Amino acid sequence: MYLTSLLAISLLTSVGSASPYVGAPPSFLKRQLPIYKASVTSNENCGATVACGPGAAAVPGIGAAAISALAFENPNGAINGIGNTPLVKGAGAACGGCWHVTPQRSWFEATDNGLKLGRTVVVRINDRCGDAGYCDQTAERPLNTGGYNADVHIDLCRATGAAQQFFGEVGSGIAIALAQYDPTCAGLDDGQLGGSLPPLDTL
Repeated sequence: MYLTSLLAISLLTSVGSASPYVGAPPSFLKRQLPIYKASVTSNENCGATVACGPGAAAVPGIGAAAISALAFENPNGAINGIGNTPLVKGAGAACGGCWHVTPQRSWFEATDNGLKLGRTVVVRINDRCGDAGYCDQTAERPLNTGGYNADVHIDLCRATGAAQQFFGEVGSGIAIALAQYDPTCAGLDDGQLGGSLPPLDTL
């Protein structure tokens, strides 16, 4: 079902004037894109050595993140559903693309003593995550293997503030979330790290 839905969306966006997306407003286009299950962590290593190059280094107040290897390379635009025009030139097709991420639950919810996850964030991809168990999805095995069964892994950059907003009272940890590629990058520079957008589970 996962691959079938992606192929269907790819076909719809490749048929020229017959596509329902031609001339459609960005809000309509965004609603047609798949929402994925994501595992989410945070990291400090998001400076000038990121895979998308020095020009993609993290900037405080503008969310940034690394994304799992399959989504980073994004063969044939399959992960984004509609393909991706990178805003930042780099080794991966995902460089410069934005993702809207809404927390669902802490992976350690049984021991977090009532602490709550934070709010939706919007992040621009500036790095590739290759950590085993988190970021090891492949075309043949599209879910990660760390027990999270997630389509995509997103590693939030703490230097931007996105991790702190997303994890809230839980602090650094592992969370399960909903994630959607957003070709409009809406909310990226809203001054709230994307917090002005509605959560994905309300769309």
